[in-house]
Amino acid sequence: MQIDVSVTKNLAKVSERVTRPEQSKSYNLCVKADAMRFAKLYKDAVQTYLQAIMLDRNEQKAYFGLASSYKYLKEYKKAISTFKKLTELDENNDEYFFELGVCYLSDGQPCEAIKYLIKSILINRENLEAQIQLAIAHELVEETDLSLMIYNKLIETNPEFLKAYYNKAAMLMGMGNYIEASRTFFQLIKKNPDYYKAYLGIAMSFDKLAKYKDAIRYYKKFLELKQFSEDSVFARERVNELRAECFGKENHLSLV
Repeated sequence: MQIDVSVTKNLAKVSERVTRPEQSKSYNLCVKADAMRFAKLYKDAVQTYLQAIMLDRNEQKAYFGLASSYKYLKEYKKAISTFKKLTELDENNDEYFFELGVCYLSDGQPCEAIKYLIKSILINRENLEAQIQLAIAHELVEETDLSLMIYNKLIETNPEFLKAYYNKAAMLMGMGNYIEASRTFFQLIKKNPDYYKAYLGIAMSFDKLAKYKDAIRYYKKFLELKQFSEDSVFARERVNELRAECFGKENHLSLV
């Protein structure tokens, strides 16, 4: 097909008049600060985000980056104050309320965290991480029934969300319910046989239940998947201790 030369000339003239919109100085500072934050230069990022905010008090990108930088610096009160400003600028953004709840949790204020995490979930019921954090917050204020309800609902409605199984099982262990904890860990490894933390959880549960041969078996399964870590050191030492207790000194073999 032949292209009309006059058409191409007209298109060329139009394209000359099309220019990229010029970004504001505030936006450009945010881009620079984002790069600093991703490079973990949080203090430098803070200063640059503040410069951006001085130029535009409504630049949400700057406030979000600033609050996130404060969070990574563990300056949680400053992060909370900044995320609150964001919720005032946009009361329908579930991420702002979620981050605010997480900062309250990190600052040791689970009651306040609950309030904002619920707001996040009401805006976006698909925010599974907000539901996990809400369950943790309820656990911290000793409302374990509510935590279990949230975990069970997550597992029922999102059976592939493995974090719900793990957190539920870990909480059950903390409550001393090692039988239910091990059952939940087994559910987890059925979903993902490579979830090494679940094998350690099963081993420790059997250990607490004095089922030492089973404990050794699952400590070893954990070690097959995760040979090098602080938990691996513990698992090896515990296997050796249990072998000595269960089979006597003559069968005490060190794991490589």
